[in-house]
Amino acid sequence: MNQKRSPDFVLFTLTIVLLVVGVLMVFDASYARAGQSGDSYYFLKRQAIYAIVGLLAMFVGMRIPYPKLRPFAPLLLFLSIIGLGLVFVPGLGIRANGALRWVKCPLVQQFQPSELAKLGLVLYLASYLATARRDIRDFKRGFFWALIPLGVIGVLVMAEPDMGTTVVLSAVTLTMTYIAGARKRHVAAVVLIGLVLGTGLIFSSHYRRDRLLSFVNPFKDYRHSGYQVCRSLTALGSGGITGVGLCEGREKLFYLPAEHTDFIFAVLGEEAGLVGTLIIATCFLLFGARGLAVAYRTKDPFGRCLAGGISALISGQALLNMLVVTSSVPATGVPLPFISYGGTSLVLNLFCVGILLSVSKHPMPAREYR
Repeated sequence: MNQKRSPDFVLFTLTIVLLVVGVLMVFDASYARAGQSGDSYYFLKRQAIYAIVGLLAMFVGMRIPYPKLRPFAPLLLFLSIIGLGLVFVPGLGIRANGALRWVKCPLVQQFQPSELAKLGLVLYLASYLATARRDIRDFKRGFFWALIPLGVIGVLVMAEPDMGTTVVLSAVTLTMTYIAGARKRHVAAVVLIGLVLGTGLIFSSHYRRDRLLSFVNPFKDYRHSGYQVCRSLTALGSGGITGVGLCEGREKLFYLPAEHTDFIFAVLGEEAGLVGTLIIATCFLLFGARGLAVAYRTKDPFGRCLAGGISALISGQALLNMLVVTSSVPATGVPLPFISYGGTSLVLNLFCVGILLSVSKHPMPAREYR
């Protein structure tokens, strides 16, 4: 018997609220910079288009019964890896701020393959873990093979370089394996190895080492490596409890770098204060908790892992972004889902939400919906 339900109303509502806040904040944070080119609405118009396309993608994802996505998991992972490789092809890869993270795309000017890789990895792991759930507690037969896709994608992403995305993908992989039944000691061992490797990578690069040192004491090198973090902390501190008022912030006026992308949360903190930042943080907390509730309510192993992976992906990125903006961890480039400016990230995140809503509609084993 088909026991299809309505899509999770709380998840849907939280997504729409965050999306609306994001479009408004992108305009608020970017109008001064966009005005330099003669069009103060430049970023707003583009983000609004991305939001519309993303909403269409979300409704498509919600309408597709999620089991039908499983056969495409290997292909999507393969395309993701190819896309990550294309950023290093001369003439195709686009370098910005010292990193190769985008490729030229005829329809949208540029595309970020690492965003597609997030979805590709989650979908592939959900398919693999659903098949290998009886072996996942065995390191050699199950757990180890779940780490191979992460290793391949992680190497390519780190070469861009993009440590933030690598951290997010690692956290998502370990969350999914844990949901699938992996042993705690195996997960803990991988975390420990990752910390050792991450420390080595940080100190192997002057750029990453400077970021780590600026995190420890950003005001020591205020005008260079610590500048962005200091301006972010200044914005948050200026906001106080209730903020200086929407559109009244000063740091976005060419003081705070990446004010409409990675550090848009600092602009929100200045203008809406501690109250505003706590509301947004609570929305992401509820999103993650509700997504995990969908995962644990789903009887199908593939759907359970898929819902858990998407929930961890979106809430994990949000957490990492907020930690960076508040200087709780070293600075790394991870956007705030639904709120930061960026087409690839917004559209694919909304499509992921659509898939999560599809899982919430189909809580019974996949065979019930054939």
